[in-house]
Amino acid sequence: MESSTVGNLPKNGQTMTDKVDDLRGDVVPAIKKAVSRAQSAGRQSIDAISELASQARDAAATASDSVAAYTRRNPATALAIAAACGALLYAAIKALTPSRD
Repeated sequence: MESSTVGNLPKNGQTMTDKVDDLRGDVVPAIKKAVSRAQSAGRQSIDAISELASQARDAAATASDSVAAYTRRNPATALAIAAACGALLYAAIKALTPSRD
C-alpha cells in the first residue's frame, strides 16, 4: 500500500497543483470584484460627505445673512440678545469651572 502511495505522489502533486490553480483562478476575480465594490462605496461616501458639507455651508451662510439682516433692522434688540447670551455663557463657564479653593 505504501508503494502505491509513493508511486502516486507525482500524480497527486499534479492534482493538488491543478486544484490550487483552479482556486487561484476563482479567487483573483473575486478579490478584484471586492476591491471594485469597496472603491465604489468609498466614492459614494465621499460624494455624500461633500454634499452634506455643501448643505451645511449653505445653511451657515443663510443663518449668517439672517442674523446680519435682523441686526440691521433691530440693533438695540440684537445688542440686548448678545449681552444676555454673553452673561449666560459666562454663568455657565463659571458654574462648570472648579473653584481654586
